[in-house]
Amino acid sequence: MSEEQNNPKQQVISLQAISRHFLGALQRQFDLLAFNLAASQSVSAENYDTFSGMTRIMPVAPIHMPFDAMKGYVHGLILRQALNDLLGLAAACMDNCHLLCTLIANKAAMEKDPKATNELIGQKQNAFVNSSIPDKFEAFEKEFGITNSLEDAVTTLGIALRALMQHNGVVSAEDVDEDGELAFEFKTVQTIQPLKPEDKPEVRLADTRRAFKVGDAIDLTNSEMLSLNVTVADFFHKLFKAVDAFGEKTLGKGADNAGN
Repeated sequence: MSEEQNNPKQQVISLQAISRHFLGALQRQFDLLAFNLAASQSVSAENYDTFSGMTRIMPVAPIHMPFDAMKGYVHGLILRQALNDLLGLAAACMDNCHLLCTLIANKAAMEKDPKATNELIGQKQNAFVNSSIPDKFEAFEKEFGITNSLEDAVTTLGIALRALMQHNGVVSAEDVDEDGELAFEFKTVQTIQPLKPEDKPEVRLADTRRAFKVGDAIDLTNSEMLSLNVTVADFFHKLFKAVDAFGEKTLGKGADNAGN
């Protein structure tokens, strides 16, 4: 979608700009997670003791955590932060895409009565921004007919984060689905070896999952945490494709910018 503006004072919202921004932010999140995981794996007990004793005094020395306990604690912090960051990016991306779709849906009304339409759009957008992730998905379907096959995968991030924050990561009855599971969906790269030696291997995204039941403690591996970033990236791509299709259906091919 083009971002060119005929009127420099007019704010133009484009799917290309949204896509570029959030995919870039997701890559930075992936890099930061990889760095933090690498750092947590590389630290030694000796280094930990060196830094712990650097000031020669601690706030409450008797409850100073030993090295092995701290490694587990840090892993839990990284997991919570990763889920929180991914959920925040997913929600913000949906907010931006919802605004774009709302502008597209109300383009004709905007041309007739800009003031009233702007007010209506503002009200709808404010309600959407302040809604929960499940409600955001419901709004997309009701308002624009947009669905996403990774809805459950994104919703799980919020449920898992709540369990980590409120119940120390232990899955409760309110966290599981009708099958009694809290299931994470991962996108991983799978290499398919060719039948003929002279052919190149086929590389494709593969779907994997890991389910937790009531009473289980949520504890994802390093690889699984990183794979969640790929899952969210796939969610973004599916959302962008659906928004693009909505724009073409509503305005016609090529008329897919929305000004505000």
